[in-house]
Amino acid sequence: MAKLLRNKDWGGEIVDKIWQDFQVFYVLVDEDELEIIENSGNIPREDAGVYLTAKTGKSQCFVSANYKLVKAIVEETGEFECLTPEAFVNKYV
Repeated sequence: MAKLLRNKDWGGEIVDKIWQDFQVFYVLVDEDELEIIENSGNIPREDAGVYLTAKTGKSQCFVSANYKLVKAIVEETGEFECLTPEAFVNKYV
């Protein structure tokens, strides 16, 4: 999308700015916990792994264009800040 608005270099600058201060962690997802979340019905089944990765990694902010998933995390868990990409950019960039 950035390429359409300006150019691909501008898009790269935005991505660089977003990632410059983030700490990235690698996590292992517990298969038993994943199954429990999938079967609970609180988080959409197809997104259980995404949610569990964020939870296990102790995320402070979860960004997704999947409105159903964002809404489920906010309503069911409230464990971390959940934002759409547009809201994230407006708040942090």
